[in-house]
Order: sequence, then C-alpha cells, then structure tokens
Amino acid sequence: MITCANCGASNADGRQFCAACGEYLWDEGTARPASGPAVTRGRPETDRATDAPTDPVVPAPPGPGPSTVGGKPPVGRPPVGPPPVGRPPDPAEPAPAEPAPTVAKPGGAKPGGDKPGGAKLTGDEPVRAGDGTPQALQPGPPSTTREAPRPVDPVVPAPRPPEPTCPHCGRINPPGRRICRFCGKTLTAPVAPEPERATWWERLRDRWRRLWDRVRRRGPRRSAPKDRRAAGAARRLLLLVLGLCLVGVLAVAGPPLARWAVEAVRDRTEDPASLVPAAMSASSEKLGAGAARLTDGASNRYWAPTGTAAGAWVEGRFTEPVRLLTVIITPGVGERRQAFLEAGRPRGLTVVTVDAGGKEKKTDIELRDEPGEQHFPVEASNVVRIRLVVRSTYGPGLDPAVAIGEAEFFGRR
Repeated sequence: MITCANCGASNADGRQFCAACGEYLWDEGTARPASGPAVTRGRPETDRATDAPTDPVVPAPPGPGPSTVGGKPPVGRPPVGPPPVGRPPDPAEPAPAEPAPTVAKPGGAKPGGDKPGGAKLTGDEPVRAGDGTPQALQPGPPSTTREAPRPVDPVVPAPRPPEPTCPHCGRINPPGRRICRFCGKTLTAPVAPEPERATWWERLRDRWRRLWDRVRRRGPRRSAPKDRRAAGAARRLLLLVLGLCLVGVLAVAGPPLARWAVEAVRDRTEDPASLVPAAMSASSEKLGAGAARLTDGASNRYWAPTGTAAGAWVEGRFTEPVRLLTVIITPGVGERRQAFLEAGRPRGLTVVTVDAGGKEKKTDIELRDEPGEQHFPVEASNVVRIRLVVRSTYGPGLDPAVAIGEAEFFGRR
C-alpha cells in the first residue's frame, strides 16, 4: 500500500497519483509533506434549521513538504497538481486515476458523524483508522436539491429591411434607397393605367359566351352519369339529323352549284367569242331598216320600228344553247354626231334571255346619249333566244322614233 503524503489516503501499489486528492505519490523513502485539511467527499452538510445544503469545505492548498526547497518541487520530479489551464496535457504523463472508495471507520464511525467519546466530526477532519492513519472517504449520494436548468429563450434575429428591386433594369439595390444605383431611375414602380371600359360589343360578346357555356354545360357542376348519357345520345341524334339535312341539300342544290362554279371558272379563264344569231325578228320594221341589219357588222345601217318606240322589240335565235357574257349596243343611225342627233336614240333597254327549258331572265340596261359602242355585262347560260325591248328613248318626236345601229353578243358556245 502507498500512503498519500498530502491527504494520507492509502492507495494500491504501483499507482503514481492519489485516488483521493490527485497528488503525485512520492516514494516511501522520501519525507512526506505536512498534511493539510482533507476534503470531505461524503454527502454535503445541511443546515439543520433550514434543511438546506451548505457549501462543502474547500481544503487549503498544501504547504511545502520537507522534500521541497523554497516551495519548488525537487529536481527530476514532475510538479504536484494538475497541469496549468490552457496547456494541453502531456501525453507522456499518466492520466490521474479514479478516486478509491472510502474505508468505513472502525467502530461504526461515519464521515461527518460522531467522534469516539461523543464529539462531532466536522467536514474538514479526515477519517482515520484505529491506528490514526487517515482513510479515504466514500462519495455520498448525489444531492437531490440541485436547481433545474432554466429554459433559455431562443434569440430571434431582427427582421431585415427588404431590398428594393428596380422596375426598369431589374437589379437589386441596398435597403433604404429611392434611386437605382445602376440606372439612376426611381425605384418606385410606375402607376398602372386604369383599365379601359368594355364597349357594348365586348359586353354583348361576353354575355353570348356565358350563355353558350351554360347551354353546353361547361360550368363546375357535373351532371349524373345517367344525365350525361342522355345528353350524349341527344347530341349524337342532332348530329345525325344535321348530316342527313346537309346530304339532302347537297343532293338538291349540289349539281346547280357545281355547274355554277365550273361556269364561273371558265368565264374567268377563257376568252369570250362572238355569238351571231342565226335568225333575227322584230315587233315591226321601218322600210329600209329591217331587223337583219342589227347584226350585219356595219354601224351606219340600223334597225328602226314603225310607230312609237316604247314596247318595240327585236329578237335573235341561236342554233344551239350558248353561254352569254356581254352585250354591246351601238345606238343611233350612225357614228357621226350630226346624223346621230337627227333620229331617236334608245335610253333604256331590257335584255330578255330564254334558255332551252323556256325559262326567261330579264336584265335592264341604261345607255348614254353618245355615239359609239357601249358594253354591258349580261350573264346567262343555255341561251337559245335573246330579245331587246325598248323602254325609253332620247329625242322624242324625231323620225325614226328610235334607231339601233348594231347589237353584238359575246360568250361561249
């Protein structure tokens, strides 16, 4: 056994540090330093009046032992006590051992209890064996009156002011600025213009769209599966009826429309040809001004009726149906101005075309009171007869009452 020179506690052989006070254990041959007050490691004393734990007695630092000179440890031995604060422990030094259990006092004496003879044991007196050797104290039970740690409120950082973004260049500026440090413009966003009021047409369109969505049931409400199946069947039936109606319309109006489309394309792409009637007839003929002169190609030879001009007509017949496009009329008895004004001139004419089925088509034309050719678009298909009926004239009271120098017809055969 090795007895600590500082506190007098017994330690096992081979230990280098005391298990009770942590001091370095000297060799047995050296002088043992004076022992200081021992540290009581039992249960802390309590105040009997208040039953509150009292502070344990802190032992004073041991004085210089007989083996020290001037308070310094002997040469060749490590200093007594733990290493200084802030210095890392030396790996060559052995770690301090755990404190040894306290040896009970013979005769039933306890630490902090009564001494033999009725005297009280104080906390600053070490427990000694029967031969007066100090013994190690056993640690008492932990104190149950230790104050619980108080909760610490979390530190909430102060809110950081927002960093304004420039509405012009889009770059971020430090908080508190009013002018952008990059483009020099104000950081306040421009005021948005007030929305324009909708026109009556836009309001009507929105109402129609809402009504149409309601009819088509586009709303958030969903109908039952039975209702959806019935609605689907109704839509399919409606589509079928519309398809049948479209087929019927195309069957009735399709061929005429197709023929009209073909004729329109040919009218625009093919050059019109001169259509000369095979025979001419009139309601009446003045002597030397027969109906045949209307298509002889000479403008100084004309047709003139007898009597009044209103209602007089002249007609031409084609040997086969033709497509009529243009009618050219040369009014008067000739192209010379003096001769032109000496006879009556047609003012209003009605062009009557008769197709191969006997269907008539009438087109009214108005002529100018001037010599020369005048062109009029008159479109008709499958024409077999064409008639010019006088409705009004220029120069009433003249003789002849009306004269037409030439009538030409252009189209396709």
